[in-house]
Amino acid sequence: MKKMQSANPVASKGKIVLFSVLLAIPVLAGSLLVQWLVYDDWLHRTGPLRIVGTCIAALVTFIFAMRWQISVRERQLEMVRRLEMILGMNDRIRNALQAIECLTYVAQPEAMESVRQSVNVIDSVLREVLAESGHPQETGQPAAVPVVDPQIQSKSA
Repeated sequence: MKKMQSANPVASKGKIVLFSVLLAIPVLAGSLLVQWLVYDDWLHRTGPLRIVGTCIAALVTFIFAMRWQISVRERQLEMVRRLEMILGMNDRIRNALQAIECLTYVAQPEAMESVRQSVNVIDSVLREVLAESGHPQETGQPAAVPVVDPQIQSKSA
């Protein structure tokens, strides 16, 4: 089974930390700017900036962004696990259908058409599930035994 390559891969832990830091920096800068505008420009109170509250706001933003991105990552990983399970089931179901179709062809050639129709219905449902999951569809028809008229085969033998 091939690994699925996605256009939007699951974010790594390093990217999550970087995103959180990049989100906290503007909060820190914005808080310092507002504090400077209020105290120095409007109230004309010069003195040291009060950065404890500003740092707490930036830290809270960092923690919130981390938790948010980690929960998004966990959901994406769970979705990848489910899709891999669907792909595995798809392969197993198709292999079992191929075996059923071959055995029916050998044992009861007259029942071949109804079995083929059932196999095609199951195959189309599998293709729909794969299409909805975003997995690229396989090209071509399912690997099934070609339809051969048993009367023609017995005459040629």
